[in-house]
Parts: sequence; C-alpha cells; structure tokens
Amino acid sequence: MPDDRAISPSLLADLPAPVPLVLEEFVTALRQAIGSQLDSVVLFGSAAEGRLRPTSDINLLVLARGLTLPQLDALRPHLHEGRAAVGLTVMFLESAELPDAMEAFAVKFSDIKARHRVLCGSSPLESLQITREATVRRLRQVLLNLTLRLRERYAVDGDHEERLAQLLADATGPIRAGAATLVAFKDGRHLAPKAALEDLFAGGEWAECLRGLSAVHRDEHLPPGATRRLFGDALRLLESLSAMANALS
Repeated sequence: MPDDRAISPSLLADLPAPVPLVLEEFVTALRQAIGSQLDSVVLFGSAAEGRLRPTSDINLLVLARGLTLPQLDALRPHLHEGRAAVGLTVMFLESAELPDAMEAFAVKFSDIKARHRVLCGSSPLESLQITREATVRRLRQVLLNLTLRLRERYAVDGDHEERLAQLLADATGPIRAGAATLVAFKDGRHLAPKAALEDLFAGGEWAECLRGLSAVHRDEHLPPGATRRLFGDALRLLESLSAMANALS
C-alpha cells in the first residue's frame, strides 16, 4: 500500500512545468479517492525517459484493488484538469488484471517495462514476465491493425494533408515501440524506441521517411505534397516491420 508522502522530487526534477505539479496533484487525488486500495502509480512513455515533446501525452498506469465508479467519479475533475493542462492520460487497472493485461497487450507493456518510473507504491512490473510467444503474436497484430487503419483513413482523408500528418504523428509511437521489440528479439539489445527504429532502417533509402516521421511527431509542418509521400513511405515501412515480425520464430 502506498504511503501518504509526496512524490520524491528526484522523480520529477527533469520534467518541464507544469507537469510535476499536475502529477503531484493527481497522485494526491488518487490517494484521497482510492485510499488503501491504491497499490501503485507508474509514469511511463516519453515522460518517464525525460524526453517530452510539445505533442507528448503524460501517461500514467494506476494499479488498484476493487475500483468503483464512485471513486472514478471523484477523480474525473482532476483528470479533466490534468488532460487540459498537460495531456494527462490514465490507464486504470485492477492489480489482479495486470498479468492478463501484460499478455493481451504485450507490446505496450514491454514498452512500459522498459520506460517507467514508479511515482507511488511499488510496482510488480519488474517481477512479471511477458512471454516471447505473446509478444510476437501481439506485435504482429499491432502492426497489421495499424496498417489497416492507416489505409482506411487514407481512403477517407487522403486529400487533407493536415489530417494525414496527425494520423502519422499518432502512429509513430506504436511503430517505434514495435521496432524496439524487434531489436530486443533480434539480438537482446534494449534500445529506446526511436533509436531502435533508426537502427532497423539505417541507410539512405529510409532516411527521409524517418526524418518525416520525427517531424510530424514534433508537430512540424511539412511542405505541400510531402505528407502524402510520407504516408506511402510509412506504409512501406510498416510492411517491412511486419515481414520482420512474421520471420520471428
């Protein structure tokens, strides 16, 4: 059970204002609403790496026992404030659900295990293992689902480059996470997601695509026509990632 002390300042020191204040206030609200049922609060993603960008969300995993709707009702105003201020998003998970969630969403939880900070309580993430079979299966599903979604959205929004740019920005995180999983399976290295994608696709053929994905992920505007070309390149990159995933034993 987490205690009532404030989050250690060292856990938040490298995060830009007002992120530390929002996190402190939300964790306080969690303690008040959930009390002794709260097991842990885990910061994950780019914030846990200390590499926030203007478009980054602040991602939290909340593990608790016996969550109730009245408790979630009490948290709603604080969640709305955090979302408006810093893009706070929260995954509420029953502690008993964690092993099944790690199997069902193996790629996401592999990324969480690699990039997280425990803000409150103690996390069982380190002690729980995700099977290779589950991770490979889920990786193939994620890449296929992402490919199908991008094709469908292009058919609908292909004449609106600003919408295509947002779709690519949203897809960049899952693409990079998939690349990190592939690198770990290939040779056991645990690279940051962006570095893993660059490692897999080093060379001149993909340089422009990787630069373009980084640009839209930073919410930079591309020249007219460039986003449509990038969209096609991103689909080819996804096909290559899928081929690598399908080759895994």
